[in-house]
Amino acid sequence: MDRKGTLLIAGILILAIIGFVFISLTKKSVVDTRVPVSETGSTTNDWINTPAQKPDEIMGQKIVLTAKHAYQKGVHIIAGEVPLPTPCHILDSALTVSPDKSQVLLTLTSTIKGDAACAQIITPARFKVSAKANANAKISAILNGQAITLNLIEAGPDENLDNFELYIKG
Repeated sequence: MDRKGTLLIAGILILAIIGFVFISLTKKSVVDTRVPVSETGSTTNDWINTPAQKPDEIMGQKIVLTAKHAYQKGVHIIAGEVPLPTPCHILDSALTVSPDKSQVLLTLTSTIKGDAACAQIITPARFKVSAKANANAKISAILNGQAITLNLIEAGPDENLDNFELYIKG
């Protein structure tokens, strides 16, 4: 009787395993409904590229970039951080000066490197740019083609803008 009972239990276990494998193989897998970037033509930084009602608003919220500013020996130096949507994004920054040196434009552009999947983790990217212009030049900024409000904090005379800290209470 023991041998017969053991064979019965083993047979039931084998049938259960075969049934489990059969169900696992025939069960439809969950379909990933996300559309790759290349098919839509958009990027993962749609929060930046979304058209806005006003040039300095994105999705109804005013974009404000706070950065440190110093004017030393005829050169404007601006240093700050921009939150990027993923660690795979790269920040390009440049200062453009008008021919009469009365206006300075800070241009910030984020691009994604490669086609690999990347975790959606907001990652700060630092920038530091400089350009010769008049001391009272008007400084404005654009982020990915959208005008933004630039909040400049004047750096102290001994402050190193290569290793700055923005202590802003909000």
